[in-house]
Amino acid sequence: MKPAISIASLLLALAACVSSETPVEETALPSGVVETVTTENILEQTIIVDAPVSDVWDAFTTSEGYMAWATPFAVIDLEIGGQIESSYELDAQAGESDNIKLEILAYLPQELLVLKTVQAPPGFASQETLDRLVSVFEFDPVSDTRTLVTISGVGYGDDEESKRLREFFVEGNAYSLRALHNSFTAGPTDWEEMFAARQQAQ
Repeated sequence: MKPAISIASLLLALAACVSSETPVEETALPSGVVETVTTENILEQTIIVDAPVSDVWDAFTTSEGYMAWATPFAVIDLEIGGQIESSYELDAQAGESDNIKLEILAYLPQELLVLKTVQAPPGFASQETLDRLVSVFEFDPVSDTRTLVTISGVGYGDDEESKRLREFFVEGNAYSLRALHNSFTAGPTDWEEMFAARQQAQ
């Protein structure tokens, strides 16, 4: 039987996030540095992004914003039950079986985004494992021009696949968070240039 994420669990998570909010010290946190904390079932990573919270929110919830840092292809339907469909392929099209599909379980505009992977590239992970993993994104303004982004991966187990995925996302999330920050400080990712450089290096 596959574990399910209940609405009650999500509401408890939302309540915890809202009730635990505390002011962020402006001078104590550097920009562009990823901090990682892992526990038995949760992987938490944070970064300060040099951009207003409204712009960071758009980077996660609009197709154009997402493609500036996350993937070269993305289509986003921002609603409960909607999806973020994306791919690392330059010529990807919507609906392809290799695309990544993230279901939007809950959101609070410019504050919280809760996602679950419902489709991943073949061989990435079993659907049973994906079904129990949820990603919670929190957006906290540090100032008018800086935002604290926190990713919490919830639902990891003690099995080997969970351990492998946790190790993968420690590096993968850190890379993506730095790319998010760089998209505001140095400009959007040039995907064609990146892929060309990788091909030359091989």
